[in-house]
Amino acid sequence: MMKNLISVKWGIALAVLTILLGFVLGAAMGGAESQIKEAWTAAAQPGLTTVYQNDPQKITMIVERSWKMLQRAHMHAAAIGTAALVLLAILAQLNIADLSKKVISLCLGLGGLGYSFSWLYVAFLASSVGNIAQTKDEIHIVAALSIAMLLFGTASVLALSTKALFMAAKTDSL
Repeated sequence: MMKNLISVKWGIALAVLTILLGFVLGAAMGGAESQIKEAWTAAAQPGLTTVYQNDPQKITMIVERSWKMLQRAHMHAAAIGTAALVLLAILAQLNIADLSKKVISLCLGLGGLGYSFSWLYVAFLASSVGNIAQTKDEIHIVAALSIAMLLFGTASVLALSTKALFMAAKTDSL
């Protein structure tokens, strides 16, 4: 079993790091919600007159939307990291070239971490920028590449494992 995992070790490390990010964000959200929101409110203050047109309610609104982005980062990290770990366990067992395993493994690991990080970036910078959409635009390429890597990795494991299972079924009796 351990020998099979060697070719997907970097994907496993990144997937576990992504899960850890989800756990840390969840703990921070549960234990420091008011401090996080206060920090975002303070970060928005320099833009009160220019970005927020002297309307403190707009700052409150962006802080609440930023909190939702932080929740997305937390949930995506925990879920995608776990899903990637399962896919990597399947990938490790497939009889394919080690280079293919390494590429797919890195796509799953980097994709999960990158996508989760993109939500985290939006959460923490939106109050300074003053606009969620603009903040998303700033990190769009990271999010898009991360999604592409996740889709490629997931589709690859699906195709390769389905092929392996059905080819094995043809040679084995039902």
